[in-house]
Amino acid sequence: MSTRNLTMVVDRDYAQNHELGFAAPPSVYSDKSYVNMYLHHDGYPQWQGVQLANWVLANGRQDGSAMAAKLVHDHYYDSCYLYHDLDAIDHNYTYVIWSGKPDIWISCYDQYSSRNVFVLTPDKIIKRYEDDMEYTDFGNGQTRKEHQDEKNLIWAKKIT
Repeated sequence: MSTRNLTMVVDRDYAQNHELGFAAPPSVYSDKSYVNMYLHHDGYPQWQGVQLANWVLANGRQDGSAMAAKLVHDHYYDSCYLYHDLDAIDHNYTYVIWSGKPDIWISCYDQYSSRNVFVLTPDKIIKRYEDDMEYTDFGNGQTRKEHQDEKNLIWAKKIT
């Protein structure tokens, strides 16, 4: 079963104008997002939340448009799509990377229960959600596709 998810990159200045700030439903900021990147698999916080946190620590930058482009490059794999709007595709979790300032935050919203799961810095996401999994090594330039290809090769060798 897949845990579908979508990641947005939004300048954090937009959160100042909403009473819930970073914890507001992502639809509030949908028209402000630089990208709406859908990933079909592993969207739960223990995987995608930690993946995004690790990625931000290795690639964080204030410029949201540059961050969005790098995000798509590094997280692309065969079941990755870009959508014009977050409501264009059914998904469980929406992650928002809040750009525009040196201290980047990430929020996670559960679309199915209409609740904010977390608003945390990358370090705190890792501390809370990291599990015994083989995460993509973004810090050493690895992309999700390269990581997946390596895992598939290891798996193929085991069954032959």
